[in-house]
Amino acid sequence: MKKITGLALLMISFISLNAQGLKVTGALKNLADNTEVSLSDGVTNQEVGKGISKDGNFIITGSTKSATIFLLGFKGMEQKLPLFIGNENITIAGDLQNVAALKISGSVSHDVYQDYMSVLPPLIEPYIKSMQANQVETNASKKDSLTKLSNDLSTNVTNAFLKLTSKYNQSPVSALFLLQFANMFPVIKDGLPSIYGSFTGDAKIGPFADILDKTVSSAELGKIGTVLPEFKQNDASGKSVSLSSFRGKYVLIDFWASWCGPCRAENPAVVKAFNAYKAKGFTVLGVSLDQDKAKWLEAIKKDGLTWTQVSDLKYWNNAVAQQFGIQSIPANFLIDPKGVVIGKDLRGEDLLKVLAANVK
Repeated sequence: MKKITGLALLMISFISLNAQGLKVTGALKNLADNTEVSLSDGVTNQEVGKGISKDGNFIITGSTKSATIFLLGFKGMEQKLPLFIGNENITIAGDLQNVAALKISGSVSHDVYQDYMSVLPPLIEPYIKSMQANQVETNASKKDSLTKLSNDLSTNVTNAFLKLTSKYNQSPVSALFLLQFANMFPVIKDGLPSIYGSFTGDAKIGPFADILDKTVSSAELGKIGTVLPEFKQNDASGKSVSLSSFRGKYVLIDFWASWCGPCRAENPAVVKAFNAYKAKGFTVLGVSLDQDKAKWLEAIKKDGLTWTQVSDLKYWNNAVAQQFGIQSIPANFLIDPKGVVIGKDLRGEDLLKVLAANVK
């Protein structure tokens, strides 16, 4: 037993490599001593490791089943740094007062993530601004011009997105962005099965791939013309609320959360539709993906959401959201008095148009 063959040495080396965990090493200017630095899973929001800074340095260790999005937080600092990493040795260097310029190295996945972020946000920002301007514009001619502009900008974004997914069809980062863009752009949502079908390797491993697998397999669920399945969930007082209890009314099942910026931006449009049609048999059933009950209730009050709200406070693991394959929010289904889906993912004026055509 004193001799170890070359094959055995190779196997030991392989096992050691597989056992490697996640390690984040930081060397940052303007990081005060004894600052708690934490690393949280961006999907589950669970802390996976933490460290204490000294002389601008810190080390955090942990492990993950697959490369995914993490959030690096510094106590006393609201902004968190996204890291798309796996069980790798990551180094972060630079000045904490200039987070955008921090140098992050050691992860191929994060390099891909940075490429996506360098291309897409600059294209998305003008698109969102054009959509917001369109919602408040009352002049018909200007509204038509804004609609054309929004369509052109949308095409620019989706073309850039598709180019990136083609380039990185083996990266789990592409799975994350596919989830996000499928909810923002109908053309991406319609093509989701085909786009995801082109992915290979690590792009089909991890939490985002798991959600995409479920989404593709349940693609028929919630299609226009089908009856939306029954579900039950508790309201803020703990009372069970069922979808079937709303039969006889037009109902918008609205998936949202207090922490979701786009959801909060969309809430005024939902309030407008509710006030305009509540006397004609229309209501809203909010399904929240919150974790913090106090923040959920605060957002309901602040945004004036006077309709029924339910949640199991399980974040992305919300049972109803999982049942319907919700991969990003805001998301919604509009059903008629018989429970038949007559619209989905309706935003702003689109919701009012569908209601005007159906609710008399």
